[in-house]
Amino acid sequence: MNPTPSNLRLLRSLFPWLSLLPVLLLTATAPAHTTGETYVWLNVEEDRFTGRVEVNLDDLREKLGIGVPPAAETSQPDPEADAMPIDNRLAVLQQTRQRVLDYIRQHYEIWIDSEPIPIEYIDLRILDLPDGEGSYAQYIYQTPVGPVPDTITIRNSLFVDDDFTHRSLVCIERNQKSGQAFEGEFAAMVFGSHNPVQELDLTHIDLLLRPRDFVWQGVLHIWIGIDHILFIVALLLPAVLVRRDGKWHPVPKFRQAFWNIVKIVTLFTIAHSITLSLAALGVIHLPSRWVESLIALSIVLVAINTIRPKFNVKTGFIIFGFGLFHGMGFASVMSELPFRMIYLVKVLIGFNVGVELGQLAIVAVVFPIIFLLRTQKYYQSVVLVGGSAVIGLIASYWFIERALAL
Repeated sequence: MNPTPSNLRLLRSLFPWLSLLPVLLLTATAPAHTTGETYVWLNVEEDRFTGRVEVNLDDLREKLGIGVPPAAETSQPDPEADAMPIDNRLAVLQQTRQRVLDYIRQHYEIWIDSEPIPIEYIDLRILDLPDGEGSYAQYIYQTPVGPVPDTITIRNSLFVDDDFTHRSLVCIERNQKSGQAFEGEFAAMVFGSHNPVQELDLTHIDLLLRPRDFVWQGVLHIWIGIDHILFIVALLLPAVLVRRDGKWHPVPKFRQAFWNIVKIVTLFTIAHSITLSLAALGVIHLPSRWVESLIALSIVLVAINTIRPKFNVKTGFIIFGFGLFHGMGFASVMSELPFRMIYLVKVLIGFNVGVELGQLAIVAVVFPIIFLLRTQKYYQSVVLVGGSAVIGLIASYWFIERALAL
């Protein structure tokens, strides 16, 4: 069957988009939700500070160029029959200990009265978290014996200078200054590229992990979650059109397009807020592989429905239903933390507010552009159909990759 002139025009209009697929697919191989984390433990003793700096082995490899072998290659039998297996990772870490400590000393300091206090690193260990959640090098430290002040200043810029998605947490298990012991729920401070220096009142450590700190984490999470961005864009593209007589037509007035956007954003917000809260609080839990696969599938189906509308009347139910899975994807930032956080509900609210602000920022950029372009001849063929096709193909790649664990 020979292609019709209309099909040829469609293919020509799609060509600029489809030619970008190799580049887009290469960027699509990045994890959907990546927020690197470093943990600094700081305990207030009666006469000094003690703690440890925990650095993910992946960060040592990728950011400091230290060739720590993978976990699968770490343990080998010793030639002596009675000896324990040797952990090759620890040997590499011992050899590069000074290099890593030089970096840590440059980026982590405790200040008293505008003067840094000496920090002595006295031991080195490896922490392997269960269920493949990561491996960390632990650099154990202590400060000299002396009076503990009421207030200290912490400078913590570990791995955040060249990576705005990275966060470094200072966690506190006990505070002898005030007689506080947190017994499994650790107080924490979040440091990032925007706030590498913070002050800490040791007379009473209350809510360190403040909601406002996690507002930025919420904004950041949706901005680095490429799949969430593509889902929102896929929903917005047809919002400036109306389906009539089996065809798309530009909406005549701004008000109609604006209310279409409001309905989309509201349904998506309500849905993902529900599952974000339930997942972060531990009420529901699905394997991340299922969640990430379903998120990718949701993008594929929305893109297909834009190109060949089948569920126009029930679009609201589709947005709400898929939004539930996206909420569990947002919750990964909370669940990845290897400890329960005090005042989790307040922190959760701050994070959710950040997600909404990040989402509204995307809408504020995309909506005016597509509204102005909606009456152009190429909008439906290039932007709507072409854009949806590219989004759908990228999401299809994600779905296969995630569902099959490639």
